[in-house]
Amino acid sequence: MKSYIPRLVDAELERGLRASGAVEICGPRACGKTETARRVVNAAGGSQISLDVAGTTMDLLRSAPGQILLGDTPRLIDEWQSLPQIWNLVRHEIDDRRRKGQFILTGSSTPEEDSLRHSGAGRIRRLTMRTMSLYERGLNQGNLSLASLFEGTAEVRGEVDASVTDYISWMASGGWPGFLGLDTQDAADEVAAYIEQIEEHDYPIVGGMRRDPRRFGAFLRAYAGLIAQPATFAAVRRRIGEISQGEPSEQFVPLLHDFACRLFLVEDQPAWSPRLRSKAGLVQTPKRHLADVSLAMSLLGGAPERFESDPETLGILFESLVVHELRVYAQSIRARGVFHLRDGKGRLEIDAIIESRSGDWIGVEAKLSHLSVDEAAANLLRVASHIERSPSALVVVIPSGPVIRRTDGVWVIPLAVLRP
Repeated sequence: MKSYIPRLVDAELERGLRASGAVEICGPRACGKTETARRVVNAAGGSQISLDVAGTTMDLLRSAPGQILLGDTPRLIDEWQSLPQIWNLVRHEIDDRRRKGQFILTGSSTPEEDSLRHSGAGRIRRLTMRTMSLYERGLNQGNLSLASLFEGTAEVRGEVDASVTDYISWMASGGWPGFLGLDTQDAADEVAAYIEQIEEHDYPIVGGMRRDPRRFGAFLRAYAGLIAQPATFAAVRRRIGEISQGEPSEQFVPLLHDFACRLFLVEDQPAWSPRLRSKAGLVQTPKRHLADVSLAMSLLGGAPERFESDPETLGILFESLVVHELRVYAQSIRARGVFHLRDGKGRLEIDAIIESRSGDWIGVEAKLSHLSVDEAAANLLRVASHIERSPSALVVVIPSGPVIRRTDGVWVIPLAVLRP
């Protein structure tokens, strides 16, 4: 039996149970939600039930849903979205018991909006769980913390000796706990099977049995071709037309996007809106990303090693990996989020902005090649000069090499030394 691999959300889950009646852990299927919840439940002597069942068992649960709440606490209700009425029952039960840490709900999709379903505010805390970061996978030295960059206490130490081939392997395998330890091609095959399962099984459940999985698959492939770009729905629609038989209707792309969001397959990177010293108009379109860069690599097609001869696409995939890592670390240090900055003319642009809850910010450029560092550093300094609030740090993230603090103050940091 495999031992539990610690996750950065472990501490957040424990805090949530101390402060709230219940915690909902949401995220893509197979990212580790159930195992993380079970660790806490087993340690506390709690109980659990899975609603990922069908047939007679589900009929019995539907007929007496209140029975699902009975058991030692914390009570884990796995895949709660299979019986959406459970949400309100949990909320009412929390009100009646007036105790913290009663329930953990895990879900791999979000049910359709229901006017009768309460938000859960003040009773059920929501915790986003992503796939594993390089740090959690044990591929990261963790010499330099994101928090120390905000605090101004970061030290110039750490070095990574990782090749492009290493990064391709890490990206192709993804941060899926169940695929750890597999060789690159086996892991890539598992990712492809995962996508097929989502298209053929999960999408019809969320979207309705009449939904065509092929259309959803075309949407995902189009999205993969536009990752790390501020692409409009019109651009996604055109891309679908390029790779399939005709463009979908104008209304259909937002619908497919909604389904993908409800399955936690996409996580767009919102635009940042700081106060500028200039009158430049900022783009508000989010950058498009999938939940894990391995999904994009698989959807783009071909064996993982083919990306070695396609540096342009590999650079875009590397940026998406960087954004994923920053999101995991930013959440761990309670930052507000990870954004991007771009003006309408493309003159002001930063790949990623991490903003703290107090408004402090760090600007990050992701570069696959060391030859691009000087240009990226100059760009960060130029764009920062247009923003009223000075940055806590400016960083060029690269795949390998030593941590450097340049004479102009810009940090050059290999991705595999960063931690929360």
